[in-house]
Amino acid sequence: MRHYSKVQLEGMTVAELRSKCVYELSIPGMSKQRKSDIIDAILERVGVAPEPVQTPSVTAIEASFQSTLTKPDARKGDKTTTTIRVSCGASSGAFDVAGKSVGAVADFLREVLNIDSLASGIVNGEHVNDSYVLKSGDNLEFLKPAGSKGC
Repeated sequence: MRHYSKVQLEGMTVAELRSKCVYELSIPGMSKQRKSDIIDAILERVGVAPEPVQTPSVTAIEASFQSTLTKPDARKGDKTTTTIRVSCGASSGAFDVAGKSVGAVADFLREVLNIDSLASGIVNGEHVNDSYVLKSGDNLEFLKPAGSKGC
C-alpha cells in the first residue's frame, strides 16, 4: 500500500482521489464525498491520522461587572454584593438589584433609564416575566415593542 502525504493528496483532483479510493485502497462510499472527507479517509486508511482542527485561542475579552464588599464578616460567598447591568436603549447602568423582580426594577428605574411602560424584560438574552427574580451576575435589558401597522 502506497503512503501519501496530505500535501500530495490536496494536489490531486477529486476524480483522482475517488479513483484511488476505489482501485487502490478499497474505500467504499466516497463517490459523493467532499474532497476534504476523501483525503481524511485516505489518510486514515494508510495510517496517517487527519490533522486536528485548529481553533483560535481567545486573545481578548471585554466584560463589565462590579462587586462591593458589603458584609466582611459573612461566610465565604456572601461577603460581596454584585451589581447587575441594566440597560434600556442607549441608557444603562450598574445597580444593586439582585433579589428584586424585573417588574420592580422597571418601576424603580423607569425615569432614570427612560423605560417605556410597554417594554419587556430580557435577562441574559432570554425574555422573562416581570415576576422573574434577578440573580447576581444577570444582565437585564428592557426592550420596547416595535410598532405595527394595519389590521
